[in-house]
Amino acid sequence: MTTAASEPVTPQGQLQQSLDRAGITARVEPADDPPGLLVVLLGGTRLPFTHFASADEATAWLKNAGIGASADTDEDDNVVLHLPRDTVNAVRELLTSAYLHAEDAADAMQHALHQAGITLATVTVADQDALVIEIADSDNLATGVNLGVLLGADTIAQGLQLHRPKGMRKLASRLHLVLTGSVGGGVDMRAEPGCEHRDDRLVIGLRVDQALALADRISDALPSLRRTPAHA
Repeated sequence: MTTAASEPVTPQGQLQQSLDRAGITARVEPADDPPGLLVVLLGGTRLPFTHFASADEATAWLKNAGIGASADTDEDDNVVLHLPRDTVNAVRELLTSAYLHAEDAADAMQHALHQAGITLATVTVADQDALVIEIADSDNLATGVNLGVLLGADTIAQGLQLHRPKGMRKLASRLHLVLTGSVGGGVDMRAEPGCEHRDDRLVIGLRVDQALALADRISDALPSLRRTPAHA
């Protein structure tokens, strides 16, 4: 039995994939004069321009980056980047590399948490340098407690009344210390007590490099976790 070889990704397809993965809303089209690609920017999210609808600002950004390309607007007032073939890779790198790295870190963090049984957590990219982990839990933040235990703080919940906002805030403070010890300073941590319509939450802000380090730390802890009884 033979299978057809997959078709090679074209420069247009590669750029479109990178933009999509980086969360940049854009459409890539072929261009004939000069030969290259057109990038129609359809939103301002994650773009390096303060005013994403300004062709002048986009042109200045290209010039400052030393890229021989230009920008204008179409009939719908979308900024369009005109990229000669020899500029496509440089623009793709500048526009997407930092966000692609952040998205990869978010995936690694999400995978590590799920492997550890922490399935009530979501990891999102806040910007190209930072991620946010939200742990929602209707069971007195037991999931947040388990994260602390996983990182070696076996008594992190000792003496806390986790059904009360004060206890949740103290848990957040202790977990902040644990995470700082694991990945360094600058960790943001807060507890958000729930209500009738929303579960209690822990919200953790990390730099991308810290998230990668924490994912590795959690993965390294999993073998020992599986050899010991689960904590409530």
